[in-house]
Amino acid sequence: MLKNRPVRVIKRDQRGAAPAPAAAGEPQPANTEREVKTVVSGWVNEHRRRADEFRRNYADLLKGVGFSSALSSARG
Repeated sequence: MLKNRPVRVIKRDQRGAAPAPAAAGEPQPANTEREVKTVVSGWVNEHRRRADEFRRNYADLLKGVGFSSALSSARG
């Protein structure tokens, strides 16, 4: 069985941290559902684009060394 390894916590430098709220009594404005959907869909689109780019590059690399798979020949 694998042993649990200790976790190392990396803290950001105070200069790079997000600014503190102006006053403790003021509530932070909540993100609207639309803003969240926009951010998530942006992440999903970026992931899909990178995944497609990776697949193309990897297929080109394999073809370059003379490897051809049944999947690549079936796709055309």
